[in-house]
Amino acid sequence: MLPFPQQRRYSDFNDPWQRDSTLNTGVLLGSLLLVAIVEFCLPWRQRELPALRRRFGNLGIWLLNIVLVGFIFAPTDAFRPRLEAVSGLALPSWPIANRWLSFIAVFLLLDFLVYAVHRCQHAVPFLWRFHALHHSDPEVDVTTAVRHHPAEYVLAGGFYWLVILALDVPPALVSAHALTLFATAALTHGNIRLPGWLERVLQPIIITLDLHRVHHSIAADEANANFGGVLSVWDRLFGTYLQLPRGQLDQIVFGVRGLSSREGPPRSAISPPPRLSSRAVRQAPAGD
Repeated sequence: MLPFPQQRRYSDFNDPWQRDSTLNTGVLLGSLLLVAIVEFCLPWRQRELPALRRRFGNLGIWLLNIVLVGFIFAPTDAFRPRLEAVSGLALPSWPIANRWLSFIAVFLLLDFLVYAVHRCQHAVPFLWRFHALHHSDPEVDVTTAVRHHPAEYVLAGGFYWLVILALDVPPALVSAHALTLFATAALTHGNIRLPGWLERVLQPIIITLDLHRVHHSIAADEANANFGGVLSVWDRLFGTYLQLPRGQLDQIVFGVRGLSSREGPPRSAISPPPRLSSRAVRQAPAGD
């Protein structure tokens, strides 16, 4: 999961919560903290490995990524006027005037882009070398949601930034989807379990905990499924949707063969990417 580059100024599509950066920060930290509390009180799976060092490592990578993205990418609504002035070009404006139609269009567009980028990160060997860090976590919990290689963070963030810049997507709507995506990722990586009836109700539309656990499996056909960020409809449309019985989910093994670390993030977090190809995630573990 990657949040979009931060937007510090807002268009005519302002929302009260969007104008308060403290509230935005509250959504980010609050979703992590809430899931962490539930994990502590009602864990789905008992831990077999030390958690503290790994969790702090994951959070440390996240803080590094936030600094990198904030340093590299300017807010698109502030950058566009400068780009137009320097280039002499008149960039197209966002074409939808209606507030709610714009919200729906932006949410669907950005969520589809998240699906497409995520699928490419598994299919393209160069991108998989970075994305493998996220999948290498041997015990998936809420901090796994923010465990992304800095290069992956910058590359994916740059792609979203260019699309938002080119289409003049209203920043408030970008932030609305980004915060929803972040909160969803915090939940779907949590070491918790939703009631079975709720999973069945949500799965036709939304990526749930059970669906995303499949995606973190070490097994081939399972890891290359359920790429969606918020909505599961993209996986259904493009044939990557996979639902497993709960009994099978209880036996699932997380990680990437040859890369998973028992205590903290592997050295690939700060060193050159591991020499892994996309075949590494497609290869089923021995005995499957």
